[in-house]
Amino acid sequence: MLFTALSLGFASCGNDKNLPDDPLDNKTPTEKPVEQVVKVNKDLYFTESDGIQIEVDTVKKYLAMDNIDTVFLVPVGTFFAPDYYDHPGYFKMARDALLQELIDLSPRVRGKGDFITNLGYPLQYGEDSLWMVENGWTVNKYWIDQLNQNTK
Repeated sequence: MLFTALSLGFASCGNDKNLPDDPLDNKTPTEKPVEQVVKVNKDLYFTESDGIQIEVDTVKKYLAMDNIDTVFLVPVGTFFAPDYYDHPGYFKMARDALLQELIDLSPRVRGKGDFITNLGYPLQYGEDSLWMVENGWTVNKYWIDQLNQNTK
């Protein structure tokens, strides 16, 4: 019986050169590991006082990088319109001046953070604040959080 198994090649003595060292290792010597790019987000900050100084070319540069997933436009500080009752289109002007253009560059450009405005400010009849929320920002979340803390 042992002679039959050996003659059919079912058993061998020593190291068989035809078998891989590890039968569970299916890699061939020509396979190279796939290098995965770790994606990160890039925050670009702007303030009311700097007039939203984010360059279109800067955003395009980050969008072209393989390791950048999303470019976030982040407001810092407050956005109080001077004589805001006389200028109800204040945020529409800011939106039309640059923010819309940046958002339109790519679905990978989004808003992030809170626009802190004058309380009761008529944000172009709700159109501006709706646009901001649709694009990732919050509007006056700071004031709501303050109110909630004071009522505890």
